[in-house]
Amino acid sequence: MFLSLLAFTSCNSTKEKAKDSIESKEEKIEANSIDTSKIMNEVNLSEGTQSIDTLEIIVVQCANGYEYAMHNYNFNPVVENELNKFENIKVTPFPLKTLMGVTYQGVFDKKYCPPIIEKVDVDFLILTRFDKPYGGFNRNQVKWGYELRIVDTETLEQVNTISAHGLNHYSEIEKHIQENIKRLKKDIEKLKQNTL
Repeated sequence: MFLSLLAFTSCNSTKEKAKDSIESKEEKIEANSIDTSKIMNEVNLSEGTQSIDTLEIIVVQCANGYEYAMHNYNFNPVVENELNKFENIKVTPFPLKTLMGVTYQGVFDKKYCPPIIEKVDVDFLILTRFDKPYGGFNRNQVKWGYELRIVDTETLEQVNTISAHGLNHYSEIEKHIQENIKRLKKDIEKLKQNTL
């Protein structure tokens, strides 16, 4: 009789443990279901917003900047520094070693870009130039200006972007670039959207 009672009690105890275990598992599943639905909602919301990939860019040496550079006029570093301030843009330093033997001086049109594009792996090239050739002029009488172009390395599509003309001093070029860098960024992203 004692053995029967012990067997009966252990059976009930095992059933209750199994019942408790099942209830515990159901609670965990229910808790996970809530978390999963929350996660699914977050995923659906994030699909509605488009993430911006990092765009890699090289600012090609100024097309007519050699003589200007000899007199310490070079606005390319300003363009590079200002673009690097944006999270989704990475400016790669100009790769002199990689482009050894490639014509990159004097380039301000997409038709001269393929030899550069073959050697580098970036999304865009920024082409730059002063709006007039250097003439050893009197700095107080000359009017300064610059122009920038964006070239998509995948499609070779080219877009004119920020520029300024008729400025009184070289320093105004740098200031104009700093004040209009968001427009350059916007033009780059717009060109990227056209290729998607």
